[in-house]
Amino acid sequence: MTDKLAWSTRTTEKTRILAQCEAQGVTITQLRAQVLDIVLSMSGVIKAYQVLAHMQQSSHNTIAPPTAYRALDFWTEQGILHKIPAINGYILCRHAQHDCGEQCQPDHIHHSDFVLVCNQCGAVDEQSMSPEWLALRQRVADSGFILNDEHIVLTGMCSQCRTQNENFK
Repeated sequence: MTDKLAWSTRTTEKTRILAQCEAQGVTITQLRAQVLDIVLSMSGVIKAYQVLAHMQQSSHNTIAPPTAYRALDFWTEQGILHKIPAINGYILCRHAQHDCGEQCQPDHIHHSDFVLVCNQCGAVDEQSMSPEWLALRQRVADSGFILNDEHIVLTGMCSQCRTQNENFK
């Protein structure tokens, strides 16, 4: 599972994300930039109230929960976060970290097929099962059904937690 992004990587990613938004004519407010900093510093499932708590730490004013939700939804619309209703939270898109390889083009669209969430440490990992997922999506489309959410969420224990648990036996 993934660890927190290193500071230099977060800075690089923030710069890349902001440049991408600017190229698309998307306005980044100070609040949106603050939320981007917060989510890039987090790992695992990102809850709106965690983001809200971070926002309030750096503000003298009271910030209402809808403010955090709107900012998180904005970054979801930009493809930086995935909103996962099954876990009542958001995850940082692994492709926002751009780890898909040198062959990837900047405008390439990524889709994750399922998300692994560790019940113990909260780590999140996006996975793809492209041929199977494409076949499933085609069957769904053929039936006339429209999916609301294309993320399958699997919960369990990551390899790091499993190793730690085995070491304590």
